[in-house]
Amino acid sequence: MVKIRIIKKQDKVYVELPSEMLDHDEVEIFQLKEGFYLLSIPLEGKKQDAIKQETKDANDAQIGDREKTLLRKLMAIRFENRTPAHVLKTFSESELETLKLLEKKGLVNMFKGKKYVDGVYNIPDNTYSLLQKSAIQTSPNPPSNSNVPSYPVQSSGALAMLNSRGFIIINDRRDALTLSEQLSQEMKKGVVFGVKGFDNKFYIVTRDYLTLARTKISAILKKDTDLQSIAMAAKLDADGCSAALRIMAENGDIIEKKKGVFAPV
Repeated sequence: MVKIRIIKKQDKVYVELPSEMLDHDEVEIFQLKEGFYLLSIPLEGKKQDAIKQETKDANDAQIGDREKTLLRKLMAIRFENRTPAHVLKTFSESELETLKLLEKKGLVNMFKGKKYVDGVYNIPDNTYSLLQKSAIQTSPNPPSNSNVPSYPVQSSGALAMLNSRGFIIINDRRDALTLSEQLSQEMKKGVVFGVKGFDNKFYIVTRDYLTLARTKISAILKKDTDLQSIAMAAKLDADGCSAALRIMAENGDIIEKKKGVFAPV
């Protein structure tokens, strides 16, 4: 803790900030509770720069058919099972070479933590974006709105993404119906949940992802809050958070007061 001197001048109050903030024209202040504040350098700019760089890297990366096939095979394996030992037994020598190439390109990385001491293969968000973009470009009937992610449900791609990420958002009604039919048993058992949003998109999540997202969202949602702020505070993927919020609203756990703004019940 550091005590900061307060300067009072002309009915205004000023504080002396650490020298590391000299390069910034403004700071952000958050009220944690009455009498307690958090002072920080602006975070949004750095985040936007990181997003732009990530998008650039995804656009610059080249991905071949063999790499796409391997990525989909890796996506079909549950995250906790993507250990080096399991992958070594599952993949052929040529597939392992392709996997090494994907790691060099930054399209796959190794995640380690307390639960995953030996590590698990992780697929970054920019890799998913690259696969989606590739699917749209090669589709004989691309969607009219290219800004909306589209998943090739007639292949195993959508199921693999749902299995890997825990959520999926589908824009096309026919594709959503097809996937719903494929998942009918899982939906009856309560393993998978789906809902059509007011924006006419179809949101589908697994029970495991919904449980995780609901816990994080409930912990931070105390007042009317927009989607992006919820996702950032809960540290959730924006699309995954959006899907979980729609399911929670459908179940009556929260309320969507207006488009993209949610509040606790």
